[in-house]
Amino acid sequence: MITIYKNKADIPKDVELIELNDLFFNQNIIERLDMRAEDVIRKIDGAVLRADYRITSGINGELLNIDKLSTGCKTALNIYYFPEKVFSLKECGDNALDEIYNYQSGQVYSEYPIITLFMESVQICDRTGERVISDYEELKGWWQNV
Repeated sequence: MITIYKNKADIPKDVELIELNDLFFNQNIIERLDMRAEDVIRKIDGAVLRADYRITSGINGELLNIDKLSTGCKTALNIYYFPEKVFSLKECGDNALDEIYNYQSGQVYSEYPIITLFMESVQICDRTGERVISDYEELKGWWQNV
């Protein structure tokens, strides 16, 4: 399950926080990207991944470079391929969040609630330790310190 941090201070010092997801993707993902990304790209952006690291747009069928994916899709792929790093959720739309919250591993950060209605279980980490939350309202309350 995905691990969520709401305070930078709670992220372990030996774990890198990535806040510029678009830039990180453009500089790092080609080395790791494979056809496993096809489903993620289709679900989030409605595009089709080609073997030459380009995409066919789901909007108009135009052939585009992979760097034209949405930042939310790039963030989801970053989390998928680099689960040892923590990625900011700030630029993710609902379609990307729906995918990310279903991941079996990965780490994310946001100081304010960014929650999908389709969440099942997440692990939260803060100054009091780690625990699993499986309820939308409970997760929202944790984020808002209720």
